[in-house]
Amino acid sequence: MRLLKLAALIVFTAFPVFAQETANPVDQYPVGGATDQTAPREVIKETFGDWEIRCTNEGKTCFMYQLMLREDGTPVAELSFVKLPLGSEAVAGATVVAPLGTLLTRGLAMQVDEKDAIQYPFTWCARAGCFSRFGLTDLMLNDMKKGAQIKVAVFSISNAQAPVIVTASLDGFTDAFEALEAPAQ
Repeated sequence: MRLLKLAALIVFTAFPVFAQETANPVDQYPVGGATDQTAPREVIKETFGDWEIRCTNEGKTCFMYQLMLREDGTPVAELSFVKLPLGSEAVAGATVVAPLGTLLTRGLAMQVDEKDAIQYPFTWCARAGCFSRFGLTDLMLNDMKKGAQIKVAVFSISNAQAPVIVTASLDGFTDAFEALEAPAQ
């Protein structure tokens, strides 16, 4: 199995993608848009609890990362966060990448602990999976810093009635977020 990564400096710095062909999600992966021989490599810079700080472009582009699992331990989606430049409308950018076969019209719902779930649309799909990107306010970020877990619900095209629930631990979230550097404006 192989995991492709796309990195761009648009609004959000990094867009991790769903693991389609890799057995070990913590290995280094090529960045999308380049050949395997010329692609900059993604490396794990630090680990804070259940969060990794991953970097591409020789350490210039870094983001928080966690592979999201179903209750049975099956990997389903990827979750990443980046700091946004000071003065941005949002304080952080989030990317959730779900597998192909996700029912896009239902979007995804994200919930921190027992807080109200928030609905987000999917933005696009590529070979590697379907992307949902959104900004986080200070209030949302503070809920994550104080919380225990994030739950994300997505729907499969094969069963639009029953959500697939995946979780990410918030152990180490605050330290990992503080370790990220905000990009220049």
